[in-house]
Amino acid sequence: MNNWLFRIPNRYLAYFALSIWAILGFMLLHKTSYGIDEGAAHALLLVWSVSDNIVSPIVTLGFPDFRTIFLAPAGILWTGNILAAKLTTMLVMAIAAWAFHAWRFRSGYGESSLLATGLLLISPLLISQIDTISVAPYLLFVFALGAWSDQLYRESKQAFGGMYFAQILLCLVSITLHPLGLAYPLALLWSWYKNPLDQKHRIYFYSGVAFAVVMALALTSGWGNIEWFANPIKSLSGVFLGTAEGDTFGPFHWFCGIGILFTLILVIWKQFGNLWADFLGRILIFALIIGLLTGDEIFGVVALVICLYWGFPLLLQKSTNQHRGFWTQQGSVLLLSFVISTTFMVIDKENYQLLPMDYLSPRDALIKTLAEDSGLFSNSDLNQSSDAKTPMRVASQWPGLTMLACRCDALPLPPNAQDSEALFSMLKGINYLIFDPRNPKNSSLSHNLAMMDAGRVETVALQLGGVIVQIKHPSSDITPDKKS
Repeated sequence: MNNWLFRIPNRYLAYFALSIWAILGFMLLHKTSYGIDEGAAHALLLVWSVSDNIVSPIVTLGFPDFRTIFLAPAGILWTGNILAAKLTTMLVMAIAAWAFHAWRFRSGYGESSLLATGLLLISPLLISQIDTISVAPYLLFVFALGAWSDQLYRESKQAFGGMYFAQILLCLVSITLHPLGLAYPLALLWSWYKNPLDQKHRIYFYSGVAFAVVMALALTSGWGNIEWFANPIKSLSGVFLGTAEGDTFGPFHWFCGIGILFTLILVIWKQFGNLWADFLGRILIFALIIGLLTGDEIFGVVALVICLYWGFPLLLQKSTNQHRGFWTQQGSVLLLSFVISTTFMVIDKENYQLLPMDYLSPRDALIKTLAEDSGLFSNSDLNQSSDAKTPMRVASQWPGLTMLACRCDALPLPPNAQDSEALFSMLKGINYLIFDPRNPKNSSLSHNLAMMDAGRVETVALQLGGVIVQIKHPSSDITPDKKS
């Protein structure tokens, strides 16, 4: 082979392909501080506060998930830079995709894993997860790393070696990221229950995994940022059409979501034995079951991974007929790959065209109103001198995002109060409330605000994403003349 291209090692071609994907993927990312995940905002603000030695109310939001560890280098080196955090997420996803491909390649599915990895990386759902710095890339990374760690530990057979503590740490990390992270310790426990090296190793893993699970659940305090029992069809439709917000979720999204659901059921039915026998596949099965309780985009990403990495081998199964034609061999797979990739790229192109329009979700549009409308920053103590003014404080349903966008002190919403008087006493020092009154969790807050005197609260903005309410404390009614 005299062609120089064939003399280049495959791994360098893979590096080049991932670099091209990273460049094109970067063009699809939003360059503003809006639209990212609430947990990611919490993690970034904590890293920035520590690196710059700034006192911040972010510590009142509780313990962040372990995205903080991954985002810490970018947060320390490029404090305040959202794009650095998104590029870190993109790097983590590239490593996770590489690990998935290598795992399936070693299992004898090299051709199908190559197609699956390529389609996974250009899927609109995954790119949107990178754009929001969601837990999905980190969770896939932990799953792949956990599968490789288990294999290396079993090959070394060294009790309390580095791979043992690595797996215990990965259990801790995965659980703090998302409820689907419980899939990894469950798969690990099942693996050591059914296939232990010996009884001593089994006891070591039982005790270590149990400790990691208890510790992680204590740190997360129930995954406060997770919304349970969402519509799984909505997340499955995002596999083809991208994330749908509000009224954009229509009949066509239902059709695509149901189609993906039937495809997922068919793949699991045909490949359940192979999925369950494979350690990484077993993790994804547990994650899919737990994901039914959340129904969010992370559930959709797991469904996409299963359909791609275990669906393509069904289409590429070798036929017993030795006189196969093109269509009975790989033509149908090529046609399907072309249709899927074209659909993905069309949706990606539409998202790219929306970037200059600065399109935001209803939630982010509401936060932007608070952050950028100068009329909203009329502090209740306007008549005080500039030295005597206190900083604006906001009680928000999304305190991390609000603090990130507004660069102001943001606290969580107050707990349910008995009546409007009790609520008003809790709001001492709070200038604004920002929340979604349609959320059932905020029904008590909405009721007490509605019953409050008009002189105490004022609705500043009412939008599709929620409401901004100004709190008027008695001190704000004191003018300089009255003080004299």
